[in-house]
Amino acid sequence: MVPGPAEPASLRIAARLRTIIEQTLEVAPQIHLMFVTNIHDGELSDGGPAGLSSVAQSYTRREADEIIRGFQALGVTVESFFSEIDFISAVTQHSSPRESKHRVVFTDAEGGTGSGRRALIPALCRLVSLPVLNSGAHACSLTRHKFHANAVLRRVGVRVPETWLFTGGAWLADLQPPGGSRVIIKPTYESMGIGVGEDSVRIVDAGFHQFIRDRAARFGQPTVVQEFITGQEVGVPLARLEKTYALKPVVMRQANGDPYGARPKTFLDENVNHNLSHVPFEATDAQHAALRDATTLAFDALEMSGVARIDLRIDSDGRAYIIDVNADPPPVAGTCWSFAMQKLGFSVQEMPAAWLGICLQEHGLISGV
Repeated sequence: MVPGPAEPASLRIAARLRTIIEQTLEVAPQIHLMFVTNIHDGELSDGGPAGLSSVAQSYTRREADEIIRGFQALGVTVESFFSEIDFISAVTQHSSPRESKHRVVFTDAEGGTGSGRRALIPALCRLVSLPVLNSGAHACSLTRHKFHANAVLRRVGVRVPETWLFTGGAWLADLQPPGGSRVIIKPTYESMGIGVGEDSVRIVDAGFHQFIRDRAARFGQPTVVQEFITGQEVGVPLARLEKTYALKPVVMRQANGDPYGARPKTFLDENVNHNLSHVPFEATDAQHAALRDATTLAFDALEMSGVARIDLRIDSDGRAYIIDVNADPPPVAGTCWSFAMQKLGFSVQEMPAAWLGICLQEHGLISGV
């Protein structure tokens, strides 16, 4: 087996997380968690009458209840809101119980359409001085704009694919991919593979520009065109524990164990066919260190906090390219985060305690040391 990263680093991260979990369990009865999400039901589709549908970025009621029970099992009081409007009313009209407990907000809500929708609740929480798990409004907005996030990372020296933006029926700054290049077409504001299908990887040829116009019309939003990197797809979980730490990288493969390689991970793979599995990233210490340095720099450059996941493609020469950023990964089983936590010796049931504790530490409610 190829050697992995130096074990003491993993032991230090595990020790920090263990301390945070223990302290969180001690203070859990004093925590009132306001859980804000959107709910969907029925079959998942990324198409809608006015462009793309973002319902895949919401939970089903069963998934939401699973997360709620995970926090309740810690001894935390959970108050649930299944729309931003209900939460805003509760906060601004002071309809939530006025109790001695510390109120903390966990949100992945992003109702509506267009840019910046994920930033609404974190911005309100900042206004009314409510601690919120994970990233603030600016990072939530920035990381959901693929072109802007890519530009920031390129500026600080992180390796990213060449990227262009088609917006308003034209190429931004008249910059466009060269003929003959192999690219992937994505909507600018979405996650969860929304808008990505088997035909999203294209060669720039004579018919390419009409394809982009048609795809942009279908998306109903600016369209990112990005150099496609053939290779392993890897997710790196990260946590802010006074400074930013990267957990062990996780390789994302198809359900049968085949790498994605020369094909994209699509909306159907991720949300409908569940064509996804995880294995450890086997590499040298130097390769692990390079991934750690690139992803922690990206986390800090995008002003993220709490926990996040950064996705990369690694080509046949071992070069790693950051292709996507997720500032609000779900605290559930079957994810890169849960896989990495289990490799550190934690159960999936301990993940909510770790995430809540990271937020409590950030806001001075536990020491974390």
